[in-house]
Amino acid sequence: MLRRFWIVLRAWLGSLLRRSEDPEVMLRQYIDDMRSRVPKLRAAVAEVLATEYQLEQQAERLRKQIAEYDQQIVAALKLGYEEEAKVLIAAKAQAEESLQDTLEQLATAQRASQQAKAALQEYQREMEGKIAEAKRLIGQAQLARLQQELAQALAAFEVGDMSDVLERMREKVAERTARAQARMEVAASDVDARLREIRRAAIQMGVEEQLAEYKRRLGLTVSSQQPSLPAAGTRQLPHPKPSETVQQE
Repeated sequence: MLRRFWIVLRAWLGSLLRRSEDPEVMLRQYIDDMRSRVPKLRAAVAEVLATEYQLEQQAERLRKQIAEYDQQIVAALKLGYEEEAKVLIAAKAQAEESLQDTLEQLATAQRASQQAKAALQEYQREMEGKIAEAKRLIGQAQLARLQQELAQALAAFEVGDMSDVLERMREKVAERTARAQARMEVAASDVDARLREIRRAAIQMGVEEQLAEYKRRLGLTVSSQQPSLPAAGTRQLPHPKPSETVQQE
């Protein structure tokens, strides 16, 4: 039971870590790690080359020493120093043995240095290829991140709600337009009514003027057709008869 729980816990932690991994960060770290190995490899190659150089110097010293032993042996024999010659011959043999060991080590060091340099070059070629691939993946990751941000931004706009707002504003604009048009029509009808009233008044005035003109032509004015009436509250004197007028005379 505990083992199953541990397996489930590890799976859950692994899934959580995978979700939390940022591809850009991981790839940049991968590039840094690969580049950080180059100095270490170069240091290892330099150490192998240094060993090779030391062995070459040691072999050269042994060769010189063997040559000196040979000269000393010849000189000792010429002088009759056989015992000294034997010692020199033994030292020469030991030097030759050391030279042989040194040459074998040198050959091994040379092969190791060649392999180390080849490995460094191969690693650098492989590193450049992987870095180029990592940079390409970083570009894709950046593009994917931008697309994700764009998708989130678009999703935050809620197209349905925006459409509802647009529809409501369209209705409001149409309503305001209808009201303004109705007001214009009402105002225009009021103006038309006043204009019609003015035209009727003008026509009526023209009729009155023409009627007065006809009456004037026919002598049917108000003063010639009807006598003037006395004002209210005044007393009118009676006209004298003709016979009374004669008698007074």
